[in-house]
Amino acid sequence: MGLLLFDEIKGLSDDRKHNKFKFLRDEIQLSTEKQLLCTYTNGLVDRDHKMVRQFQETFHSTYWEICIYQLCLEAGFSLDQSHPFPDFIIKKPSEFYIEAVVANIKQTGIPECERTLEDQLSMLTPPHLQKDFSDVLNESIIRSSNAIFSKIRKYEDYKKEQWVDEKKPFIIALSSCDQINYGREFIYPMMALLYGRYYIPCENGCIMKKNIRKSETGVELPLGIFLNSEYSQISAIMYTCTNTIGKLTALALSKGLHTFNSVLDVVRDEEDEKLPFKFRIVSNSSPESISDGVFIFHNPYAKEPIKPELFENTNVTHVFLENNSLALLGVTSPLYTRFSINSCMSQRLFNEIIASSAVSWNKITPDILNKINNEKL
Repeated sequence: MGLLLFDEIKGLSDDRKHNKFKFLRDEIQLSTEKQLLCTYTNGLVDRDHKMVRQFQETFHSTYWEICIYQLCLEAGFSLDQSHPFPDFIIKKPSEFYIEAVVANIKQTGIPECERTLEDQLSMLTPPHLQKDFSDVLNESIIRSSNAIFSKIRKYEDYKKEQWVDEKKPFIIALSSCDQINYGREFIYPMMALLYGRYYIPCENGCIMKKNIRKSETGVELPLGIFLNSEYSQISAIMYTCTNTIGKLTALALSKGLHTFNSVLDVVRDEEDEKLPFKFRIVSNSSPESISDGVFIFHNPYAKEPIKPELFENTNVTHVFLENNSLALLGVTSPLYTRFSINSCMSQRLFNEIIASSAVSWNKITPDILNKINNEKL
């Protein structure tokens, strides 16, 4: 039996419900996605009896917990759901904890309901062509920092309970939903916040940075919080910025289910220097899994490190700081961003979008793209 996500809640009026919940509930073209999400809650225990209400009121937190639950099942974990917290107590193959958190849009930020077609199309604009790249990056760093530190403080209380063993690894799982275009943040905010690597698109590389300034208050926010042992109680940060409703569409398509939308994934192939950015039309034969787009950033100073092999059955990408450089393990062609659009678009137009995106993302000319593709034939 799954959670009754879309049942009416007494006393909760429609004007208090989240726009994304109402969109998923009411949009007939998302009926498959809605049904799929409900099946994903089978076996998930609502331990504090708040998940359904939170799903309808704030949406993102429950949605993220459902996705983490499915990731745990994909990994083959056995869960203990008898305690109120942390959110996920994994018992087998080894014991560790995952605490979920969402970085939401600030109260003065532009709400998602004002998202335009231009915002949607910006998912296919590469970083070096995004005029607002640094603004998006800084906002994500700030909002993510607030979310992470809220859970660091909570963990201090968790450790007081007899069922929480502080000698077991502890992961904070962060879903970034902090601005209307959060789907194109990739891993850049975590690179800066955790390791002090601040990405500069025009140089296709990072500079070391110790802090950024909050524009509203002028306060300096420190970067590189994993560069010393101060937060050694945190084993890693699990992170995604692609946990959108489009994720549900991609998962439905991957199962061969009928939907009214098509999904184009942009992935970064770390092993291909000529054509690092690839584009895949999601389908049953070219699927996207629940763990695609999920990264685990390991703390080099962790008292209790988390073993990467625990996630070997998933498409999680692990990020380490080794010899003063970032190293990837696991899926080395991780999901960068996702573009979802109504399936009424012709295949020819879709192919044109892929071709033009391949040129702009890889900073090459159409002739060079054709030459590379011909070499691979």
